[in-house]
Amino acid sequence: MWTFILSFFGCGDTKSQIESEKIPLEKIDTMFSNMKENGVDTDETMLWGYFFTSDKKDKFEQITNELKSQKLEFVETFQADDKSYWLHLERKEIHNSKSLFDLNTQLYEIAEKYKITYDGFDVGNVDKDKAIERDTYAVPEEYKTLDYQKDNFPCLLIGNTAFDRFPHKDEFYYFIKVSTLYEKENKVMLPTDGELEKLDNFEYFIENNLTQNKIKNYYVFRDTHKGIRNFYIVTNDNVGANEIMKLIKNSNQQRPFDYEIVTDKSWDLYNEFIKKMPKE
Repeated sequence: MWTFILSFFGCGDTKSQIESEKIPLEKIDTMFSNMKENGVDTDETMLWGYFFTSDKKDKFEQITNELKSQKLEFVETFQADDKSYWLHLERKEIHNSKSLFDLNTQLYEIAEKYKITYDGFDVGNVDKDKAIERDTYAVPEEYKTLDYQKDNFPCLLIGNTAFDRFPHKDEFYYFIKVSTLYEKENKVMLPTDGELEKLDNFEYFIENNLTQNKIKNYYVFRDTHKGIRNFYIVTNDNVGANEIMKLIKNSNQQRPFDYEIVTDKSWDLYNEFIKKMPKE
């Protein structure tokens, strides 16, 4: 079973856990980010396991009985090769990083109460015979920005730099380029404050309409320069995307815009965008 595991400890003892040893919220945040990056829907019910360890097992029954009131179920006790004893409890539930951190805090307190060690947790599919379900089409959001000079005017570039790890680029290679004029400040030719929100809402409108019409799509990047905003969305459905874009454009219910769908199997548009981004 493919699981995510986060544990800070090895062999347990009867000493109290000091604050520096406890799993911090930042580590749990990172674990959830990694899960999402691997296409795991963390809003689904999963099987979470919790582990206590000690050089004796005489307190395990008391801990199990205390946590039964919270519907944590006993799984097993076992002895490791180093002769330490382990208690494994589990519960089917949904967690985010904050709720898991809060539960951990409670479990540390219980371990402290019984003078043993709380050793961490793991997570798996509720069906123990199956791996955690993953959506390999999920793309993490790692947006980066760049402000540079182009033709003696500022150009703002922002986009998602995570597509290097997207395994389906050979399927998604139709780039929808949408261009619209905007109200600009005379000196720098960038959008006015009021226009920025309108531009963002326009982009959301295009994305949402594609999604609602079952056109798979991902927002890739945009550039804002000298009175023009261009943004790029990639899809695997050239025909369907073209139909939706035509309907939106001909409805006249949105700001005036032009669009084209570029076939880019090598992802050159994205690669050029990445080349402009500063190296870390």
